[in-house]
Amino acid sequence: MENKIREILSKYDGTFGVIIKDSFGNRVAINEDKVFLSASIIKLHILSCISKLDYNKKIILKDKDKVEGNGLLKSLKSGVKLTIKDLAYFMICLSDNTATNILIDYLGMENINNFLKNSGYCDTILGRKMMDIEAKKLNKDNFTSPKDSEKVLDILCNDKDSLDMLKNQVCNNKLHLYIPEEEILAHKTGELPSVEHDVGRLYFKNGWVDILVFTQDLKENIDGIRINNEIGKIVYEYYKNRGY
Repeated sequence: MENKIREILSKYDGTFGVIIKDSFGNRVAINEDKVFLSASIIKLHILSCISKLDYNKKIILKDKDKVEGNGLLKSLKSGVKLTIKDLAYFMICLSDNTATNILIDYLGMENINNFLKNSGYCDTILGRKMMDIEAKKLNKDNFTSPKDSEKVLDILCNDKDSLDMLKNQVCNNKLHLYIPEEEILAHKTGELPSVEHDVGRLYFKNGWVDILVFTQDLKENIDGIRINNEIGKIVYEYYKNRGY
């Protein structure tokens, strides 16, 4: 399987990181410590910072909160009341940028970064809110590594609410493309110009396998999507053919 994955990566130009880890103790890692622009994978780390004690607290949606890009909240009428848990679902399932920014304001960017640092995430930084063009002009951005994302994925998949959010992901054009719909892939995608990531846990009747694919510096974004498609297919078939 590792040789097939490396063969796929060799066909494309770019920077890549891959981790395949299963519940039986097997692990493949390629550039696991490489720091990538996180794109929306940073939303997994933000989710990990939210206390369940805050889930029922309500936030009123305001016009100033709304930003472009992914999501539905930008289209809702201001004044709508949403719980922190609602916002978390929007952030993960729909990759909603407005929900994400509201949660960043609620938690505090400095508090998020301190939490991540104290939790042992060496490569993950929240440097800006979603769609903050001015911050990008100042070279502020969001970063993570495959290794850090492997850790947060495991934590979230062991939490009932977070796992439900990941299972209800609607962006399924990458790892999930060649995996049958009835199979459960709890995951989160991320994309920017020249960046295409997907991070998830695929469940089998006898266990699970984590699949983390990071692609950056792509000539075309479609290359990163195809890499995710092909790796998802290879991993799924590998485990299915072995009766897992």
